[in-house]
Amino acid sequence: MLYVTGITGHSGRWFVKRLVSEGYKGKIRCLVLEELDTGFLDNSGLDIEKVVGDLRDQEKLNTSMSGCTMVLHIASIFYSQNVIKAAIRNNVEWAIMVHTTGRYSKYKSASTEYIEIEEHVLKFRDRMGITVLRPTMIYGSSRDQNMYKLISFLHKMKFFPMFGEGENLMQPVHARDLGNAYYDVIVNRSTTFNKDYNLSGKQPLSYMELVRTVSKSLGRKNIIVKIPLWASILAARVYNAVDKKAIISVEQVLRMQEDKAFSYEDAMRDFAYSPVSFEDGIVEEVNEYLAKNKSKAKMR
Repeated sequence: MLYVTGITGHSGRWFVKRLVSEGYKGKIRCLVLEELDTGFLDNSGLDIEKVVGDLRDQEKLNTSMSGCTMVLHIASIFYSQNVIKAAIRNNVEWAIMVHTTGRYSKYKSASTEYIEIEEHVLKFRDRMGITVLRPTMIYGSSRDQNMYKLISFLHKMKFFPMFGEGENLMQPVHARDLGNAYYDVIVNRSTTFNKDYNLSGKQPLSYMELVRTVSKSLGRKNIIVKIPLWASILAARVYNAVDKKAIISVEQVLRMQEDKAFSYEDAMRDFAYSPVSFEDGIVEEVNEYLAKNKSKAKMR
């Protein structure tokens, strides 16, 4: 039996769609929050058993994982230690943990906790198989909290302020590609067992190219205003000095200059991972945004 966390999330829903399209017959048990809409699971035709619970509840994890041989942990990395603890207690053979490429940041405030959690999890590889998947920034629909905000800003505003030159590389990954990857990792156990994989988009692009791509998809001609890095840092310092609830720090400005591009060569070799380009993938999210915006306008 496969045990899944985060199945109602962004990439989890794409995983369900892939299971359906493949006619998956195995038993699945998933932990879900009581307040979530799980109707799509009930109507999927899959052999799914839902258990209402919270990943912070160690005892619930322990009992609900009983009888499972494989775990797919899609939900937050911050619950990975709880999940692994329950998996060991239940003699699970294989755990597939969805973590983040954020562990590679050179800024300690961004990476330290991710590294500590992941290293703790990997210590148990002598007890069970542990495969780690590390996505880059995830996008693909309004469930994305990063690109969707950018789309909204570019749609509403003519000018776009850019800290620095915008030359830093990014490689966002579509949630559909992740959902497919989860399935492909599972069915290619002979090559993916106990391995680590970075999961990114088709190719890196600069932040400037990314913004222009979104603007073009919206049919906009946004004017990008470059703010020199020194001025951005100074502004952030002043902002933080006068506002204790400032939403951006000096370090965040600096982190925006950091490359976030990662090779997926190992994933391509081991389970034929083939992600969509950002140019093609962002169109769906833009269209969803425009449709919702049009619907809101009609309601006014």
